[in-house]
Amino acid sequence: MSNTIRLLVADGTSTRYLKRVQDCPAASSFHMMIPKNDAEDSLIALAPDADAMLCHKAELTGSVIRAATSLRFIQKHGLNCRNIDIATATERNVMVATTPLMRNISVAEHAMTLMLACARKVIPGYQAVVNATYQEMGLEPIRTSQWNYRGNWAGIEGITDLSGTIAGVIGMGDIGIEIAKRCSAFGMTVYYYQRTPHPREAEAALGISYLPLNKLLVVSDYVVLVIPHTPESEELIGARELGLMKASATLINVGRGGLIDEEALISALQSKRLAMAGLDVYRMEPLPDSSPLIRLPNVVLLPHTGGSSNLSKDRDMSASLENIKRFFRGERPNGIMNAPQGH
Repeated sequence: MSNTIRLLVADGTSTRYLKRVQDCPAASSFHMMIPKNDAEDSLIALAPDADAMLCHKAELTGSVIRAATSLRFIQKHGLNCRNIDIATATERNVMVATTPLMRNISVAEHAMTLMLACARKVIPGYQAVVNATYQEMGLEPIRTSQWNYRGNWAGIEGITDLSGTIAGVIGMGDIGIEIAKRCSAFGMTVYYYQRTPHPREAEAALGISYLPLNKLLVVSDYVVLVIPHTPESEELIGARELGLMKASATLINVGRGGLIDEEALISALQSKRLAMAGLDVYRMEPLPDSSPLIRLPNVVLLPHTGGSSNLSKDRDMSASLENIKRFFRGERPNGIMNAPQGH
């Protein structure tokens, strides 16, 4: 093989995506192969000459991978590999690797922010400090030292940890996977639900396990919503689903407001049938000042800022292309999803 890597851009029919690939400085190392249309046959026609494939949302079926007789590496732009036949890639000794995307990371970090704020009772703690509630408690400030201090002087109850708890993520796409990675890093067990489970290879690589929705709701300490709002997911979480959750559980929503029956949620929070909710999205945005959510003590409310970040998205494409180059230089790429023989 020459020094120029023959790269089949599986999503090449998307003009916007292709431009991002071609405009990336790392693209000069590749001979780009672009399919004529979205049909599987178009990919199969180019596959035999490809050393590597780059895919975002395009389907890399077993037929496409088997036709790629020179193929050695598949790079997923993102983390969700449901559109790649990993089993066939492994059988053909083709490595599959993933790349995290910045916007997905932003939303995942936001979900963790809401989880931590609920667990550590950040809002009551902040209010106790800024409202100087120590005065009402008859306390006088003291000079602190390593051994002389007033721990939890506000007497905030229910402060807990994420470690050792169960996260149930509803929607294990790219954002869900980023959330799962961070939950695992906090020592949480991660279950997920979506209509189509991931391949077992992907589950093993990500450290996640599938559960049906009802069972996930029953066992989870934190239920995290990150699926799209569609007619099928409209008010997915209603009174029945909230009734399945632990009374000590917390509901986190970084998806869309319409995923939750807000009246049912308000009722569950008011009656303490549900311990807490951390919400970034709502049925109406901005959240009207008439909403009872605003006056509840057991919520953390943010103004739909989950996808906001100053970090450049240009790094995403560069990271994907550089990972391919890393493999062909004989280095270990990032985000490996399978274990083909000889690698």
